Amino acid sequence: MAQALSTLAVGALVKDTGTLYNGKPIIWKIADKNHAGYPANSVTLITERIISLKCFDAIEAGSSDSNRRSYGNNRWIYSNIRQWLNSQAAAGKWYSAQHSADAAPTNANVWSNYNEYDAEAGFLAGFSANFLAALLNTTHTVGKASVDGGGTETCVDKIFFMSSTEAGLTGDVTCGSKLALFTNDASRQAKPTAECVSKSEYTNSSFNVNSAWYYWLCDAYASNSSDVRGVNSSGALNWNYAYGGSGGARPLCNLKSEILVSDNPDSDGAYTIIWNRAPSAPGSISVPAQILSGQNVAVTWGISTDEDGSVSGYILERKTNDGSWGQVYKGINRTYTDTASATWQTVAYRVKAYDNNGAESAYTTSPARAVTHNTPPTISGANTNLGEKTGAFSQAYTVTDQDSGQTLTVTEKIDGTVKRTYTATSGKEYSFSLTAAEWVKLANGSHTLTITADDGTGGTADRTYTFSKNVSEIEFQLATPLATDDAVTKAIMSVARQIPAGAEFTVEACNNGNDASPTWEDVTQAVNSGSKFFFSNTTKTAAEWGFNFRIKVKRNEAVGDCFISSVGGNFE
Repeated sequence: MAQALSTLAVGALVKDTGTLYNGKPIIWKIADKNHAGYPANSVTLITERIISLKCFDAIEAGSSDSNRRSYGNNRWIYSNIRQWLNSQAAAGKWYSAQHSADAAPTNANVWSNYNEYDAEAGFLAGFSANFLAALLNTTHTVGKASVDGGGTETCVDKIFFMSSTEAGLTGDVTCGSKLALFTNDASRQAKPTAECVSKSEYTNSSFNVNSAWYYWLCDAYASNSSDVRGVNSSGALNWNYAYGGSGGARPLCNLKSEILVSDNPDSDGAYTIIWNRAPSAPGSISVPAQILSGQNVAVTWGISTDEDGSVSGYILERKTNDGSWGQVYKGINRTYTDTASATWQTVAYRVKAYDNNGAESAYTTSPARAVTHNTPPTISGANTNLGEKTGAFSQAYTVTDQDSGQTLTVTEKIDGTVKRTYTATSGKEYSFSLTAAEWVKLANGSHTLTITADDGTGGTADRTYTFSKNVSEIEFQLATPLATDDAVTKAIMSVARQIPAGAEFTVEACNNGNDASPTWEDVTQAVNSGSKFFFSNTTKTAAEWGFNFRIKVKRNEAVGDCFISSVGGNFE
């Protein structure tokens, strides 16, 4: 897990394992949080120890000022140390003259040849790419010598020294405000790192890892052109010549408050910075090519990846006409259904990913789409369950379209299969007719009639009717017997049918079909075998003889299609 840098207390130690000086990670101490005048929502860090001994500025042999010719320049903006602290250059490449008399901190230009650093790499050369990217430009105030006009001036640096005022000391001028870390002399004392001691050309019995040493501040000693303010080993204010190579470097920087650190300190007592990487931009975004006012707009987008595995969701924004972008969705889904407004002429969408640490990806943006202002057609009535039906039926409906000049195409479907497609007239009533032939082919159970109207410009309407069929028996006969001159004595019949196994199929025939109670004779076997059958009846009560038949089917527990499509035959 991790926590924000801003949750740590002033005085807590922090380090980035990839940001090194002298081959070791730099350990920083939190000096303040959201310090006045510094970048908003930032945390100010200062190195826990003195990391190096270096002159503030080298002797300027070409200067018109005698002190600066002999002891260096005490103005921060021109100082060697400022340039070195803010450089990523390779060894021997960081220095460039800042004014006409400027000189590099070579062996000959520093006090007693101690700790020249012109051949070093810039201080930032040892910083990780993440730390470099996180450094905030900080505007800070420094004091000037009287020879430079006195008072203060501001400058912008990523790495810098604090002023006397920021250290909680009373210098020659007020430069900013006190950092929270510094409350007394003891709080200002700093010891050098082991690497600082081992690499220093300056030797002194008091200069060791267990004893406090003096270090530079950024403001000039106002009454002299070469003296620079500093903090001595007791934590009190002092000054030293700018070219003094025994002065300590204890730089500061500012990072964003939301940068993450470990939950617990390591063996150095420092919390480790965890660099959160932003997720990638979503791979794609899809918006319908045709958008109709008043209709849904389905927006979908691709997946975002995150090297830290912490994608939390997506933010979808919309821009209409010539307006600005506005958020319409935030969440983990990768689809969103919008509704096009009649006020839109154009619409575009863009989406970005965010992770659970607040980092965001770049946007993936759709093309701008023109919005078509079309009123979709309507179909009368409402989606309805028509209940149980016992035979063929019709359902009336009317299709209406408010937009003139459009072609209305209507499609009727039975259980998803197209029955017919035709061009309709707006406002005219039509019927969806389920014929007897279609009825007998329907299996028992639930069925759906669907009507779809399309106006040809993207507007559609649907109407759905459901009904059920539950027919377990079929029984029918001719309504009017076939007239004969005499009694029929023999006949043959064929019945086109689909009868599933387990169902009962019966065919009966009579030759006195006009009687009130005809004499029905079972001819099923003959029909099944395709044979002639012979009537045994020779009497009638009606005035005329007449041939008739009746067919019965009982489904029982059989499953599958069950129907009779035609009956044929001959008789004598």
